[in-house]
Parts: sequence; structure tokens; C-alpha cells
Amino acid sequence: MVTRASPRRGQPAFTDRRAHSLKERRKRLPWPKEKPFRILSLDGGGIRGIYAATILSLIEKEITDGEPIADYFDTIAGTSTGGIIALGLGLKKPAAAIEKLYVEDGHLVFPEWWRRRPLRRLLRQLRASLHDHTELERLLYETFRDETIGDSFTRLVIPAFLGPKTQIAVLKTDHHEDFKRDYAMAAWEAARATSAAPTFFQGHSAADDYVFLDGGIWSNNPIMAAVVDTLSAYDVTREQIEIFSIGTGNAPYDIGSFALRGGLFQWREIIKGAMFLTTDNAQAQACLLLGPENILRLEPKGAAAEIDLNDWSGAKNVLPSLGKSDYESNRTRIASLFVEKVAPRHRFYTSVK
Repeated sequence: MVTRASPRRGQPAFTDRRAHSLKERRKRLPWPKEKPFRILSLDGGGIRGIYAATILSLIEKEITDGEPIADYFDTIAGTSTGGIIALGLGLKKPAAAIEKLYVEDGHLVFPEWWRRRPLRRLLRQLRASLHDHTELERLLYETFRDETIGDSFTRLVIPAFLGPKTQIAVLKTDHHEDFKRDYAMAAWEAARATSAAPTFFQGHSAADDYVFLDGGIWSNNPIMAAVVDTLSAYDVTREQIEIFSIGTGNAPYDIGSFALRGGLFQWREIIKGAMFLTTDNAQAQACLLLGPENILRLEPKGAAAEIDLNDWSGAKNVLPSLGKSDYESNRTRIASLFVEKVAPRHRFYTSVK
């Protein structure tokens, strides 16, 4: 009989973020003028993270010859499912192991049972979260054990959302002297916090009665969170920033004419549509700021982009082959981001283990 680990809580999360926000411009750390600053940005999207995991696994297998992806990026940013992958890569988990977690274990987090019973699914979601978060927590803890955000070998930027007093949270490594608390948070808890998708999982409880919710509520595409962190923490020009951005699919969302009438019930649909726009908005802002030539963006298109966030079988049957195809089509451009390794990240409150 296999003994499974039980999640162990780490240091209390830093929840009073608004009160401790900076009152002046952050002091920027020096950065070589001739050196690029490379960012890997990973979108949220539930089980559709299989797409990103497939591409990243192929990169480690065929481009880096097994060397960790974290060795080639100055910052890795990830929201929700992208946050789970980002934490795994930052802690130098093999990309193939992360892909396996999605492809082989995804059905444990997103049971197919609910998809075959739409009415019961609807009734359950009216009163509770659809899925049992304990299975997700078990898998996350078995993956990260007692590692912390600060154990990451590369800089991490992980968006989340705090309630009930609404606050934006961007969980980070200690790569600047201002980042004094997040690094101590358990990696599995950070992964759970950023991926607590409303209606699918209950929020992740923190200290002081605060609850973490999915970072996709405000930053499903974390590209701008990573850019802002880079430009505010380092003396880097826009031209030095190079980004590899991997999405999970962002199909256009149609708002019916009934919803456009503007009543209370109708606004629920409009708000849902607005959440879809956060991904496009962040990408467009980054392209305007840095130039599209400095950003490589890959994401599922067409029907693949419409796979439900908890449709494990649908994602498993479609996205691995699509990820491989998109990887092959862009291999030369992808390989250009892996020519040389980056320097070790700044550490102010941790040391390399």
C-alpha cells in the first residue's frame, strides 16, 4: 500500500499587502547594458496547461539536452495552472515530470464523472465548488514537499487574489530587498493559492481570515506582471526584455443580446466576458511596450481553445499533439532563447540549498 504525504502548512502568508505597499519608487538594481533579460510567461487555464507542459517537456528533451529550463530564464511568471508549472520549473522539477502530472494525474483533480452529469454539476455549483480541493493539494504537496518559493533557482512572479478584503497579490522570490515575506511561503501553498479557480475549487485559507483565490481573476496572462516587476526592480531598458509567452487558448467570448440589457443577472455574463479580456489586454500592452518582435507567443487556436478548463479527456486527446506541432513550427525561434544560460538570481534572504 502506497503511503501518501499529507500537506504541511508553511510560514503564514503575507496578507496585509495594501497597507505595506511602497510609498516611493523602488530602488532599481543594476543590470548589464548589453545583457538581455529573458522572461518565461505562462497563462492560466486549468487542465489546458497540458499544452504548455508538452512544449516545455519537448524543449528540455530536444533543445537543452535535459538541462533545466530555469537555467535559461531570468524570471518565470505563471498564473493559476501556469503558476503551478512556473513553481515546478523554478524548483528545477523535470518538465517531463510536470507534463506527466497533467496527462496522467489530471483526472484525479478533474473527475470525468461531473462532465457526464451536467444537471447535477449545475446544482452542485449553485451551492459549492465543483471539485474536491484536497486531491489537488495532495498532488501539489507530493510534488513540492516542504520546498518554499524562496528555494526557486530563478525569479518567480505568481499572481493571486486575496479576499474577503479584495487585494492583488503577486507572490515573488526574494530577488529584491523589498520582497521580504513571500519567499517563505510553501511552494505547494503558493501553487494552491494561484489556482483556486472560483466555482471549481474553494479558496485557499490563509492567516487573519484571508482567503487566496485564483490569480486569473485579474491576471490570467501574467506577462505584464512580469514586465512591471522587471522594470521596477532592475535598471533594464524595454529593448533588453525578451519574452516567451505560452497561453492555454483564449477563444472569443460572445455576450448575448439579453445580457447587454444591463440588469443584475445579465451583468454576470458581462463580467465573465471581461475576465476573458484580461489575457488579450495584457498581451497587447506588452507588445505595445516592448515591441512584438521581442515576444514569442504560442497558444491553442480554434476548437482547442474552447476545451473546458476541467475537461481532462478533451485536453489530453487534443493538446499534446497540438503542442508538439506548434513547437516544431517555431523550433528555430524557440531555440534562440536557449543559446546561453542566465546568471544565478539575486538572493537577499535565502541561500542556495
